[in-house]
Amino acid sequence: MMSNVSSEASGGRRAAAASPSLLEAAIERGGLHPFFHAKISIPTGKVAGAEALARIAGPSAVLSPPAPYVEMAERFNRIDALTLVMARAVAVHVADFNKIADLPCSINVSPISLGRPSFADELASVITDAGLRCEQFTLELTELRPLDYGPRAVETMTALRNNGFGLSMDDFGAGTSNIDRLRSFPFTEVKFDPAFTLLAMKEAFAKAAMVSCVKLARDYGLRIVAEGVETQDMWNFMTWLQVDEAQGFLKHRPLPPAEFRELLQQH
Repeated sequence: MMSNVSSEASGGRRAAAASPSLLEAAIERGGLHPFFHAKISIPTGKVAGAEALARIAGPSAVLSPPAPYVEMAERFNRIDALTLVMARAVAVHVADFNKIADLPCSINVSPISLGRPSFADELASVITDAGLRCEQFTLELTELRPLDYGPRAVETMTALRNNGFGLSMDDFGAGTSNIDRLRSFPFTEVKFDPAFTLLAMKEAFAKAAMVSCVKLARDYGLRIVAEGVETQDMWNFMTWLQVDEAQGFLKHRPLPPAEFRELLQQH
């Protein structure tokens, strides 16, 4: 839920400042809207999945990027509620997309939610109540801020895996990710941060680091996704690395549900 909103998504208008009342409206009155950012298979060039990105409805129907609301929800102990509302909204659209293609979908989750093992069953109930399988969903553990996973993280992540969810270490290479977490927690995917992807195209050290990270991920049997692929040179490099999937404006921007459905029909 931490990704930036594009000008297309916000209609080119200035988003309203985050406020507790807008946060509660998003949670209690359906003021949260998912957009979908395609994940493209490197080997085939086809849409292989999607990441669901939250947009918060403010005054005059302006859609705001979620980062300030995520931080506010974490402070006010409302992050689990916000995530579950997002999951319900996403599930409705994924059920519709399944009529065209049964594609994997990612949902962002705060590390704070790992402190409550019951969160695993609550999230699973949201998905199964929509008639979907948890196996269709990967949960991206956001890493933009150096949050400790906490003493119950392994228990919660194990419960999520037992329910069928995949687990992705998001924002890898952003500066706060810890490689030891790949060994200590049951991840199924590693997702390179856009800044890491860009730096690897500019600096020999960063490129070597990414090559090493890909090898490490392969050794652990993890799927590899590169975010921020915005040029053909980046795409070519990820192809050479044999990364599984890429996200970025080179191929597609985040789309509202109706437009993402049209994209699926084209593929």
